[in-house]
Amino acid sequence: MEINETFNRIYAETKQPLLRWLIPRVHGSADVEDLMQEIYRNLYQHLKRNGDVREPMAYLYGIAKRELAHYYRGQAAVRAHEEPLSDQLMDEEPQPEERLFTKERAREAWAVVEREPLLSYQAFTLYYGFEVPTAQIARELGISEEAVRKRLSRTRARIREELERRNTIIVLNEERERRSV
Repeated sequence: MEINETFNRIYAETKQPLLRWLIPRVHGSADVEDLMQEIYRNLYQHLKRNGDVREPMAYLYGIAKRELAHYYRGQAAVRAHEEPLSDQLMDEEPQPEERLFTKERAREAWAVVEREPLLSYQAFTLYYGFEVPTAQIARELGISEEAVRKRLSRTRARIREELERRNTIIVLNEERERRSV
């Protein structure tokens, strides 16, 4: 079998379980994506050298554990040198066509989720992204099932508030534009 075919087959079989394993262990969605890319890059290099992997999931978990160790070693240095972007740098005015739930609105909702505390982000991603039951999320995150439900509820409320706030801004801007014409 060709390397690309082997890689695609392994990727299709292992992406979801590996992602579910990684999310509770990482501090943000961008980091999860970076780690997944690095894990599968390592797999591809291995396939180029050796042609196949006997136990793909076990091999990928091994890579993931090494990459997580590397990730956590680098976090302290990164945090010491990075500062969050100022809220003033963010473009606060959404476009009028964003009133409907478009891809842009979905991105806005996801941006709210990414700003949530780590456990809330992890619970939300596992629950809505992977349909993991709250009891299992509670076990994986080491918190009570009630805490998971509260975190999901608060995150949904913050998403609604943010989207409603943006809708209000849009309406006010449109009214201001109409008055100035």
